[in-house]
Amino acid sequence: MSRRRKIIGAVAFLAAAVGITAGCAFWHWAPFHGPTTPPEAIRSFATLQRRMETLVADSNALTIRALGEVSYDGASWPVLMLSRAPGGQVHTRALLTGGIHGNEPAGTECLLQFAEVLSREASLYPGVAFDIIPVVNPWGWVHGRRRNGDNCDLNREFNTFKARESRLMREVCKDKKYDIMVDLHEDSHANGFYLYRLANPDTECCRAMIESVQAGGYPIHDGRVMKIFRARNGIINCALWSLRLARVTRQLSLSNYFRLEGCPRTFLFESPRQLEGKARVDVHRLALEALLERETSE
Repeated sequence: MSRRRKIIGAVAFLAAAVGITAGCAFWHWAPFHGPTTPPEAIRSFATLQRRMETLVADSNALTIRALGEVSYDGASWPVLMLSRAPGGQVHTRALLTGGIHGNEPAGTECLLQFAEVLSREASLYPGVAFDIIPVVNPWGWVHGRRRNGDNCDLNREFNTFKARESRLMREVCKDKKYDIMVDLHEDSHANGFYLYRLANPDTECCRAMIESVQAGGYPIHDGRVMKIFRARNGIINCALWSLRLARVTRQLSLSNYFRLEGCPRTFLFESPRQLEGKARVDVHRLALEALLERETSE
């Protein structure tokens, strides 16, 4: 790509990002504090925590720890991380996250089911150490809301770190260096699965994930995503300069942050909301397994 085309692309991206940021000013969600009645809980975090603790109790491979707590309206929830260290030498460290948007539960369920598989099959994915955070945004997950209890979209908070949740994830990034990072999401507008390829040169790896989802009988999105991105046969290519520009425009996501902080293979998966819940979980699973199988076969 010529230097002129790169500059034109950067200007277009900046203009779009500024436009989106300005548009959000018109369309601000009302906070749930003060005289406003908080929304009712639709999911039980206690049940989720027991499920995770049971996995650890029944397995010699998994451990669990709380990264910290978040509190809203007098209630608190821990941000929990499951970890699996392989029996032999570690050659790959992988971080898997979900639930940063609380109204996107398929990623959380996928990661819990994946942890169940790891608990039963300790030899699976030899050499890969996993850290799994099924719910980055506990308040949003409990209440079925995209944002946290302070009306903050956490996936835009990795510039300012004003949110407690984003600061906890920053500590995870400081604590370990990861080779792979995958963040699981859902899209209510897309007609199929797609992924963000964040400055990753391995084209074959991305194609393998798309082909795995297709082989499972699920649709792949090809076309516009939001205003500024286009998925081409399920893949959105994000160059490193575009991630840096996202930081400048204060639109930095969790996955962008980890990529900029040095994780070389970082992905964001989007399953289509038009599929039923079980299918959305399966779409994430197929893509994740394809990525990990390629990692352990090399």
